[in-house]
Amino acid sequence: MKKQVFGTLTMLTLMLALTVISVSAQSERSKITNIPFSFTVGEKTLPAGDYTIEPYRRDFDKVWLVQSRDGRTSALFTTMPVRARETQEKSRFVFHKYGDQYFLSLIWTPGDAAGRELPRLRPERELAKNAVESQTIVLAGGPAARR
Repeated sequence: MKKQVFGTLTMLTLMLALTVISVSAQSERSKITNIPFSFTVGEKTLPAGDYTIEPYRRDFDKVWLVQSRDGRTSALFTTMPVRARETQEKSRFVFHKYGDQYFLSLIWTPGDAAGRELPRLRPERELAKNAVESQTIVLAGGPAARR
């Protein structure tokens, strides 16, 4: 009887630990971020709002997904690896701005010196070539206010 109870408690403890680790790892990669302007990612323009930005699959970080909080708006996009000089403390999303158009450019995740860079597609390259002024906008990732 004692062995059965001990075995059951051990199994429950193991399952609880795995759940906590899984939720913790997931929350690091999929924070909700408020993006206060419409922006282009890949070939799709998304409206301002609260978004999660995360790898599409846990085992493959080349393709990422940006999805609105309500799940109605989303886009898949490809990325390339990029390295920072130091480990990132917070997630950050870098946008290129040309006039009133914003393009998602870089994604930095916390706890790593590796990030993901989006390729510049033709519309952004054309704007960059002809732009009188361009800016780089950096947004820190994090939980958005709950409504």
